[in-house]
Amino acid sequence: MIKFLGGAKKQPEKPPLIGKGFIPTDKVKDLSNKGFSEPEIIDILRKDGFSSEEIDRALTQNLKIGVTGEENSMPTLNTLNQQQEDSYYQSGDLQPFFQSFQQNPSQPIQPAQSFQPQQPIQQQEYYQPQEYISEEVIESIVHEKMADLDERLVEFRNKYNELERKILDLHNQLSIVAKGGKERESETISKIDSLRDSVEELNAKMSSLEKTFKEALPSLIESVRALTDLVHEMKRKN
Repeated sequence: MIKFLGGAKKQPEKPPLIGKGFIPTDKVKDLSNKGFSEPEIIDILRKDGFSSEEIDRALTQNLKIGVTGEENSMPTLNTLNQQQEDSYYQSGDLQPFFQSFQQNPSQPIQPAQSFQPQQPIQQQEYYQPQEYISEEVIESIVHEKMADLDERLVEFRNKYNELERKILDLHNQLSIVAKGGKERESETISKIDSLRDSVEELNAKMSSLEKTFKEALPSLIESVRALTDLVHEMKRKN
């Protein structure tokens, strides 16, 4: 067995796992149900410490659940990597080595010339460029924040215009009230002046009448006396 391992081509070392070691399917499903977009979900999971492979597999599993409606439990990355190793050693490239070793254990086994370990497709997805995902996430977040800011600015501008209109209406109403008050005040003053003139004219007439009466009173008294004497004289003659 030692000779076999020494003669076989050394398996390429796999990159160390980066992340938390499990697929965050439930968290992706929960974030998706809350209305988060895929770039936002990717950004949240990356901030929580999940690797790109874990995030990609969680999104793929969530997509399958959304299409089929069936939820299957996702294995951890350690389980998936163990399955890849088992599949690697059970592949057709290593099968002749196992058969030859079982038939004649004492004979050294020559390594196969065409042995080329096949890299799993999912392992290739592990090396997705990080810059593209980061740029996409940043652009999406910035776009949503700017859209929210524009919406708030429009709402603020509408409220400001409404407040300005109400202030202008109040100013117009106060101007009308002030103008009406001035007109009523002017009319009252005019009436008071007219009444004052009437009183002064009446006083002048009363003074003139009193003066006339004073001047005519002595003559009137003399006339009354003369008339009285005439009446007495006529009575004596009769």
